[in-house]
Amino acid sequence: MAYVIDKSLCAKCGYCQFLCMFDAISKDNNDLYSIDPAKCTGCGCCAEQCMALAISPTPDQKIIKKIYIDSEKCIGCSLCQRSCVANAIDGIIKHPYKIDEEKCIRCGVCYTKCKKDAIVIIYK
Repeated sequence: MAYVIDKSLCAKCGYCQFLCMFDAISKDNNDLYSIDPAKCTGCGCCAEQCMALAISPTPDQKIIKKIYIDSEKCIGCSLCQRSCVANAIDGIIKHPYKIDEEKCIRCGVCYTKCKKDAIVIIYK
């Protein structure tokens, strides 16, 4: 999963780097920004906020529409909650957890941490 920065459109403001919670955006010696695909989770927060419209998904990038927790599979281990950078997951240990859609940034980190396949992702 990754997004890319069109360097010809980039205003070099650095707001994307400031926003990225995954430290995936860096600046080189020429003040040009780039996104490390190994660190990019595909949340799209940088693209949504880029005023220069310089950030876009790669052609193979799947855009997450919704993430939810299957209460039948969730064992309440809290791994998803502890890994959520947006603090969007609530619950009680040993009971099914829930994702607050208003807070969720749809980065998919919770999905990668769940060992019970209880996190469901719906793509656009």
